[in-house]
Amino acid sequence: MIGTGSPAWQPLSVLVDPGGTLRRAVADPHPAVLAAGLFAALSVLGLATLPRQIHLLAEALPPTGDWLLDDQQAELRAGVLRLVVADRLVASPTLLLAVLLLAWAAEPVLMLARERRDAIWTTVLLGLAPLLVQRVGELAICYLAAQPGGTAGDAVTLPHRFVTGPLLLWRGGPPPLWLQRLDARADLILVWSVLLWTLGLRQLDGGRLRTWHVALPAACAAGAAVVTWVLGPVALGAVLRAG
Repeated sequence: MIGTGSPAWQPLSVLVDPGGTLRRAVADPHPAVLAAGLFAALSVLGLATLPRQIHLLAEALPPTGDWLLDDQQAELRAGVLRLVVADRLVASPTLLLAVLLLAWAAEPVLMLARERRDAIWTTVLLGLAPLLVQRVGELAICYLAAQPGGTAGDAVTLPHRFVTGPLLLWRGGPPPLWLQRLDARADLILVWSVLLWTLGLRQLDGGRLRTWHVALPAACAAGAAVVTWVLGPVALGAVLRAG
């Protein structure tokens, strides 16, 4: 029987009992099992929105009977579909990059023995657990929200109507592009992850909260946000042109 302390349940239990879960995870780390289960769950939840998105894409780009226009639409449809699938498979590139930066930075800062590396990776991976909440929210939005406009872009943006960032405060017409890009990288999910990383570093460092326990994950998250902000358009163009 799988107990609540099993790596399979840790991403869920850390959301409701972060202190206890992190203590158990540090004492008995299983980063490979944790990573496999976490990313499998994120992928399944992400891909569950695909039927709704593909339906919207088909409605936005119906056959016209004009072979030249239909050929152009088929090419556009294929590019948008690649973008949708990539978006559903890769949950928050900013947080994923922050995980790599934090794991790289935490080891020399903590100066733990090499055999404690698994504990660092387990702690860092558990910081991704809030992405499960985001994926569930996106899934609900896709199937419960009213159908948006009818453009091909709606198929991509529909899940992202589940907003937890600065767009919550936006009122009026369509938000500017810079605010949309900021919202995708700095939201309550990111704050939640930083708090979990802070608790994890505190646990690894002996239980006493220090300033760097907050500063290090915050700096890694900020650095990752800058990198994905700069490289985001490049990645977007590469996905659209692939194939």
